[in-house]
Amino acid sequence: MDVEASHPYVPEWLDLAGYVAPEHGALELCAIMGTAVVLVLALACTVLRRRVRGTELAAALWFVLCGTMHCTFELYFVLHYRGLAARRDVVASMWKEYAKSDSRYMQGGTGNFAPVLAQEASTVFVVGPLCWLTVYAMWTRRSAVRELSQLAASVMHMQSVLLYFGAELLAREPSCRPEPQYFYMYFVGANLPWLVVPLVLATSSVTRMRAQMAIARAAEKTHTL
Repeated sequence: MDVEASHPYVPEWLDLAGYVAPEHGALELCAIMGTAVVLVLALACTVLRRRVRGTELAAALWFVLCGTMHCTFELYFVLHYRGLAARRDVVASMWKEYAKSDSRYMQGGTGNFAPVLAQEASTVFVVGPLCWLTVYAMWTRRSAVRELSQLAASVMHMQSVLLYFGAELLAREPSCRPEPQYFYMYFVGANLPWLVVPLVLATSSVTRMRAQMAIARAAEKTHTL
């Protein structure tokens, strides 16, 4: 006889001891997250536009958003992943909602959880600081530091997303609920920007670095003549 799951995740046989359903609906959680993002970007724009303009400002805002999410929202997960299923606060509810597209986030150290924790930990403690270093370098106009940190953060973002997608696609059992919105809106839509935007930024950094190296080589040749 089939046993009815006490949670909304797949596979249904997952044992999530102490699981408490979110107290906030999906639309409410999206509104809260959207409001937080707008407030962070508005505050950052107010400060940064004093010294950063145009496309540089857009890049700086991207790294502010990434740094904030990595060092707050994802840090919360790294600190509380073991008891996440039983937590009742808003941030826990956001993770529970997202986990409908990837139940590994609810497994709390069991099953296929290890790669998820490793990915999130590296994002929090390595990529997050790199994002803030990039913003600082833009603010202080330290171009060499900015290009290196921007390239490193962007490459790590792309690597993380590709490994994340690949692990799910190659898994023996799906971790995403069958409804299209969870795969296309949560799993793909919530992660794809960290593949597309970093590709643009990494390409931009490499282009500028090559141009600067060409100028330096030309200057060296001129000096030796």
